[in-house]
Amino acid sequence: MFNTVNGVLKNSSSNNPYLLAMSKEAVVDEIILPNELGRIRYRGSVWNAKCLQEITIYPEDVVYVVGNDNITLIVDIVPHSDYNYSYQSQKKLPSATPLFFLGNFLLLLLILL
Repeated sequence: MFNTVNGVLKNSSSNNPYLLAMSKEAVVDEIILPNELGRIRYRGSVWNAKCLQEITIYPEDVVYVVGNDNITLIVDIVPHSDYNYSYQSQKKLPSATPLFFLGNFLLLLLILL
């Protein structure tokens, strides 16, 4: 009935990648430069983090934890289940708007009902 995924208890009937990604969200605390460590707030703690892409991620940006390298978390700007892939675009995503959050909330309600 329940499975553990990366140490998180989840209902086995919930295979929606968007719901899984929500539990992996983190907020950038200190800027993450290409090939350098930054800091993120993840599940109530501050962690060292790095991004495998050649991009700069700024404080207060939302990132997604996709793996780890010892005690350093690997983050990305979009949710996905496997971080061993290449992007076709190196562009930074625009910041989410309140309408975006409302749409996600309504979608989540629709999924849960």
